[in-house]
Amino acid sequence: MYLKNIKIWNFRKIGTKDNSNEIRTDNPGIDISFNSFLNVLIGENNSGKTAIIDAIRMILGSHTFDFHRLDERDFHHYKTGRSRELRIECLLSGFSNQEAGFFLEWLHFNEFKQYELRIWLYAYTRDHRVIYNVKAGIDDDGAFMDGAAKDMLRLTYLKPLRDAETELSPGYKSRLAQILSNDPLFKDQFDDDQKKVKHTLEKYVSKANNLITGYFSHDSLDEDLEYEISKETPAGGPIKSKVENHLKDFFHIDDIQNPFFHISGSELASILKKLGLSLEENKSGLGALNKLFIATELLLLQGKNYSGLRLALVEELEAHLHPQAQLRVISALQNKQQEFDNQFILSTHSTTLASKLHLKNFILCQDGQAYSLAAGHTGLEEDDYEFLERFLDATQSNMFFAKGVILVEGTAENILIPTIAEIIGRPLHRYGVSVVNVGSKAFLRYAKIFKRFDQSTLPIKVSIITDLDIEQTDTGATIQSKKRTVTKLVPDAKIESDNLIKDYNSADGRIQVFHSSLWTMEHDLALGEFAEFINCATYLAQLSKSRTNNHNFKGITSTEAIKRIKKAKEIYSKWKEDSLSKEQIAYKIYERLSANKASKTVTAQWLSKMLLRYKSKIQPGIKADERFKYIVDAIYHVTKSEDADHS
Repeated sequence: MYLKNIKIWNFRKIGTKDNSNEIRTDNPGIDISFNSFLNVLIGENNSGKTAIIDAIRMILGSHTFDFHRLDERDFHHYKTGRSRELRIECLLSGFSNQEAGFFLEWLHFNEFKQYELRIWLYAYTRDHRVIYNVKAGIDDDGAFMDGAAKDMLRLTYLKPLRDAETELSPGYKSRLAQILSNDPLFKDQFDDDQKKVKHTLEKYVSKANNLITGYFSHDSLDEDLEYEISKETPAGGPIKSKVENHLKDFFHIDDIQNPFFHISGSELASILKKLGLSLEENKSGLGALNKLFIATELLLLQGKNYSGLRLALVEELEAHLHPQAQLRVISALQNKQQEFDNQFILSTHSTTLASKLHLKNFILCQDGQAYSLAAGHTGLEEDDYEFLERFLDATQSNMFFAKGVILVEGTAENILIPTIAEIIGRPLHRYGVSVVNVGSKAFLRYAKIFKRFDQSTLPIKVSIITDLDIEQTDTGATIQSKKRTVTKLVPDAKIESDNLIKDYNSADGRIQVFHSSLWTMEHDLALGEFAEFINCATYLAQLSKSRTNNHNFKGITSTEAIKRIKKAKEIYSKWKEDSLSKEQIAYKIYERLSANKASKTVTAQWLSKMLLRYKSKIQPGIKADERFKYIVDAIYHVTKSEDADHS
């Protein structure tokens, strides 16, 4: 069996679908389906991931018997008193006949004639007290579950920043003992006469106790005693004699006491609590112990004779693990899917993990909402999933933790756009915006991640910044569009603009395309008021490229940069003196880039540096320059509220 679905009303950040705080079957704040193997809750801090995990723990319980009780703070809007009741409902499916036997009283059949179990927790507040109960069944009244059935639903929970060393150490509440005691190897065994058979570990401890008793009963070691130590070593008899002498003084003369040393707790349950699990004699690092702890927990989940829910909740799988270790752990889980007969629900903040996980397993959390990225829930086709999983890297995976996303097609835009955002007073990090370089024209595939199957979108604004790519001559005449396969002249850029809007813009306006007015970003910016800046940047980039080609990797000194900028300004002044048009100047500047004399990336780096240097002076000019408008508008789109203007 596995957890198929969870619905939540008014629990912490999660309210109701219609914001009414009224609990109805048609308005759960979250209604999420899980697959039977691996599910990953992903999203920024305070987005609702922990609320979902705690809701599951609250209703099903855990093997560690952690005590957790609802209080008023668990109610959505508890401070205002708007929500005085909450509900958590789980649906379990995939029962074997043996598993179904434990829950016959509460099971029902779905439309596919499969067993399913609906279990829910309902809670309300009264006089600052929280009253709740857990029921199960097909109808709304339900019935209370007995302890034995409820115990079969307990799950394995690995908390964030877990203390693996403590969990694997001996102790009364030893997690290691709990795991081992559930293995058939440590269950009670009986002979043919139904008499309990002493476990091998119990025999070992009994033998050790005999040796210990003998050690403390002799003044010296006899040859017939089974000691693996030097015969010259004195035994512990004198210690025991001293204790006996003191006891004679403490007790009545007729009250004879016979103390003895031994290993306490010779029964199997006590022995298991004395066991620890380590990797080496010295203390291991937190990351190594964390991996050992996860491996140990899998003992319980993979037990062949284990009866019960095989569900593991793991918060922040990446805890104490460096990126390469994270990749190894998650690869092992994904690649061994057939070996695991259990379900995982993970949460993560790691872009490294996000880049390695299958996109279909993601559940994106945002502002108390949860959105499955599984097939059928997004605008992605099967080949889109394959493409994105092939090319999605750790840098691009940052989009899953953002409040807004700017998709760009090259490194130059990736460098320059955060600079422009800084200058116009919209620093992207302050607004939780990620710039994602898709490295190609594959915007539509990435944009589909944020589109839903019903043509709606995720509550994340997306700006797509791209080039119109209508090649220009030095007179400004259009040649053809490189973006689309056409051979005829393109007389009007509006054709290309309309096509881009049709392809990318979403109906609700959350996903919008912003494009250059004619050709590429560099060419079109060179047509504007900052052409001289771009000209200087290309000259500096040209010097960097010549050094790289000559295997001279020394950086450009400030003296050399000043000389290069001076030369660029002289050439620019000459163009102005010769009355070259804006189109002709832009073409000459861009020619260095198109002819590969200068790198676009390095040009963007130099341009970014120059713009930031004169930040306060050029801010009004950037806002007013028509050539920067599409970039400025794209930034405003992802950094403003719905009712804010561009001021």
